[in-house]
Amino acid sequence: MQPLQIGEARVPLVQSGTGEFIGLGGITIAGTTLRSDRRPFTVHLDTPDGIQYVRFKVRKVVQTNPGATVELDAIGWPGARREYQDDHGQATLALREHMEPVVDRLLWRLAPVAMKLAGRYWTGFSYSFTFTSSRRRIHRLLTHATWEIGGRITGNTVLHQGQCNMPVYHGARTNFFTTACLRTLADYGKAQGNSFQLGPRAGLVQGFDFQYAAAGALLQYWPRFASISSLLESPPASDLLHVVDEYRFKLASHATTPAKWVLFLPGLLQEHEARDLWWDCREYVYAVIRKQFGVAPSLVVPEVTMQYETALGRNHHRVKQGAWEIGAGKDASPSHASLRLTVAEVTVDHTEFLYAIADHLLPRLAKQGIRRYMPEVITHSDVTELGMKRKLDGGVHGDLHCASVCATHRFFPSEFWGGMRAWKYLADKAHGLGLEIIHWFAPHFSPRSPIFQQHPEYRMIDATGLPAAGGYGFSTLVVADWNTDIYNWVLNDLKRWKKEGGLDGVFVDSFSNLGMLQVNYSAAMRTNYAAFARLLADFQRIGVGSVSFECVSALGTGHFGMVDPRGNNLEQDRAVAGQNDFAWWLGQEDMAGDCFLNVQPRQRRTADLERSLFRAMASRGYFNFYGCGLYDQKHILPNWWVRLNHLYNQALPYMAGQRRLLPMGAGVRWENAGGELIWTFKDWRATPAAPVRILRLDGNTQRAWSGPVLPAWNVFRITTVH
Repeated sequence: MQPLQIGEARVPLVQSGTGEFIGLGGITIAGTTLRSDRRPFTVHLDTPDGIQYVRFKVRKVVQTNPGATVELDAIGWPGARREYQDDHGQATLALREHMEPVVDRLLWRLAPVAMKLAGRYWTGFSYSFTFTSSRRRIHRLLTHATWEIGGRITGNTVLHQGQCNMPVYHGARTNFFTTACLRTLADYGKAQGNSFQLGPRAGLVQGFDFQYAAAGALLQYWPRFASISSLLESPPASDLLHVVDEYRFKLASHATTPAKWVLFLPGLLQEHEARDLWWDCREYVYAVIRKQFGVAPSLVVPEVTMQYETALGRNHHRVKQGAWEIGAGKDASPSHASLRLTVAEVTVDHTEFLYAIADHLLPRLAKQGIRRYMPEVITHSDVTELGMKRKLDGGVHGDLHCASVCATHRFFPSEFWGGMRAWKYLADKAHGLGLEIIHWFAPHFSPRSPIFQQHPEYRMIDATGLPAAGGYGFSTLVVADWNTDIYNWVLNDLKRWKKEGGLDGVFVDSFSNLGMLQVNYSAAMRTNYAAFARLLADFQRIGVGSVSFECVSALGTGHFGMVDPRGNNLEQDRAVAGQNDFAWWLGQEDMAGDCFLNVQPRQRRTADLERSLFRAMASRGYFNFYGCGLYDQKHILPNWWVRLNHLYNQALPYMAGQRRLLPMGAGVRWENAGGELIWTFKDWRATPAAPVRILRLDGNTQRAWSGPVLPAWNVFRITTVH
């Protein structure tokens, strides 16, 4: 067949020797090859009852001028195994009297697209699919292509800010790249090595694709976002970069995927220019996604992970101390056990924990430049409702499974932790010190939550017919279906929490694996992405404004863990699942923009950690170094860390507008209408085109600097003199 000319894109259609349609071949835009013709671009369809569409035939090609539509007969083979499973994870069977293939319709639409982004003109094409059937329904469509500028990934650079992958991949046959969440990095390639392989876009996986090479830059994104899970992978000894996108939607006999745009920018880019371009693309694409759901942007500010010690003790009589009393408890008898916690050198019962934080920890944090704080999870949970019960209290029969504070019963302050009164005391103290106070949030609940007892239809049900648990087991956690009225039930609790106690934001835990992966098999396979995104927008509308995630996300800032396996310390860290490696981010801190990384460094020099944090701050990122002796439950940070916190807080108001990396790794420049802000990693000579005023920031004041050389490891504000 003749290649299609879609604007500046040349798109070959590949057929087999028997005339069957296989897919798209080696695509070029403006004369540059963008993918190898060795691996055709294919599409995969199936129905939940086991029909696999494995063959395609071209009915006709309709030139729509300037685009085209390839009309295909999708020929499905009725296999026996269905998508549904029994209680033991075995596929159930569809028993059919006849095994003739079925034929349905698939349209593959191609259209020319172009756009101006960051002052540069990109051209390319878009593609989308429409499935139509009179008798069968699907809820997912998977595309599999490889994309390589020049037809090979070797020599190209992939920039991909993800939770479980290296952010910068220099393509080569001698190494590999994957966005899959592996159990450990050593499990790569093993059949059971994946925690999960397809990761949600704008969740575990970056919400767009970007690579650059000597010939230019390649950008792929969706102007209209939906529930999409993907895998990007370049296997060892391979010269290809596989990009798999699975579109997930409600079960339907007529379904159309959102269009994915493929855009190319020709021309040689220096490394710092390419990274600036990636940043510009990220800012644009994520703003498009947020606008679709009505979510406002969030910012990373200095924050530390809470450190405290626990013990099982006995309640004792109240002891007056300041505005609160130590040792509160419903039962002060010697036989009544309680949870005792030590924080900031004060030991209290669990009901006094928030008061101790407010009076003893928050002032200490505020002085050290911390601007956001999240205490322990204090909502109703298995811990607060079941934690003090024994098996024998209810007899020897029956269930008594008590999970952690993550097993939520209700997103509302529990009396176990002092209730709303204690939370309000904490929030008022935080606000008086200039701190935001946020709380943990998640897409799931405990299976023992009363809301699920009253409304079992609020649960996501997986392919086994059991509640979806996101890899944890349905007796531990159950994912909520946010398309149900649990949405309003939770929103009303957050409204009351905001009004009565004060709440500035939420940290969304398990967003990828428990929020975005599941489909509800009891409700036509509907997904959670759009509903949960709208919920976050409603949180912001009631004043719960800051949103961060245990992953990367277009909807807020990233907030996830990193381990540092160095030397002989290669055992898996139980605090982090997957192949997270802090070494991937060292020297690549500009890729950590708008991310808060909880880093457990090993065998690192303090001077290296200080400079790494400085470089991350320069791009609006933050590294919290915990578990390495830099701070404990006293929360006393090293002087250099305190200095950087104050410096970042002072600089942040000027870190909007364009971010530009200085050549040769010399620093970062922010450009906006108010002037420039420069973070220097090396001595830098300022060469302004007009008379300027240069101020050096020191975390507290801004002092005049005579220039023009700006010494390394400083921050300068430059404004034009009128």
